[in-house]
Amino acid sequence: MLDVPSPKEEFDTPLGFYEKCSIMDEMPLAYCVIELVFDEDGHGVDFIFRYCNKEMAVVEGVPVEEMLNRSFYEVFRNGDRKWLVSYADVALNGTKHTLKDFSPEIGKDLTIYCYQPEPGFCACVLLPE
Repeated sequence: MLDVPSPKEEFDTPLGFYEKCSIMDEMPLAYCVIELVFDEDGHGVDFIFRYCNKEMAVVEGVPVEEMLNRSFYEVFRNGDRKWLVSYADVALNGTKHTLKDFSPEIGKDLTIYCYQPEPGFCACVLLPE
């Protein structure tokens, strides 16, 4: 099992991480912030859900409480690793990505808009098709 690091306490601004995200709680689009986990060679090997709004549970089919502070591959045991390269690019380099692909974990086509809210993190808006 992956050793999940504890969440960062705050961004470098007066509002804390969770205070900033809480404005997204009721947004009618699925939104999450993930923290990338890298191996000793700097390759993305997993990601941890640090924030999920209520709509994430609808899209993913998993209660928010079962995703928060858990590894993607702990929540989705047979998860596809195809998302890691793009998420790592966002988290490390601040690149924005729009991903369109089938998600076998949930059996849906998704469009995912990704951006970097803080170095090491990737925020995603998920739109099922």
